[in-house]
Amino acid sequence: MKYAVIVALCLIAGFLATARAQQKNERITITPALEKELFAVEQQWMKGEFDKNMDLLTDLWTDDFFDVLSSGRVVTKHEMMDQLSKADRKPGTGAFPEDFKLRAVYGNVALATDHTLIKGVDANGNLVVTREMNVLRMFVKENGKWRVAGAGLVPLPAK
Repeated sequence: MKYAVIVALCLIAGFLATARAQQKNERITITPALEKELFAVEQQWMKGEFDKNMDLLTDLWTDDFFDVLSSGRVVTKHEMMDQLSKADRKPGTGAFPEDFKLRAVYGNVALATDHTLIKGVDANGNLVVTREMNVLRMFVKENGKWRVAGAGLVPLPAK
């Protein structure tokens, strides 16, 4: 768990440093409209993953997209798509982000956090929360369109 937290903090520092270098420290004011727009992008992302819509994800994710999984493993866009294509998901299962909060916007880079519930099916076929995590979501604006650069998942201890 410490590894995932350290990786997430390094991701934040790296993105902020890159954004500052590219945009001369031009911090953009966070507005409810921008937060709503990026949350909608996140919702598209989750739906694309569940539906295995690789065309949508190819367009939505940057070429350099990566995830730091809750295990601490870093996966690339290609590796993530491969994992998703092999997943056998049941209706109602998957990732369900809530409490989305846009934290910082520097030029064409936006950082947000959320609390994500992972739902699965128990031995009796009932939908249950199998994991909870806090997530750092990273977005970049390319050619006037917000795209997903990646995420860092930090698992929360079981209650």
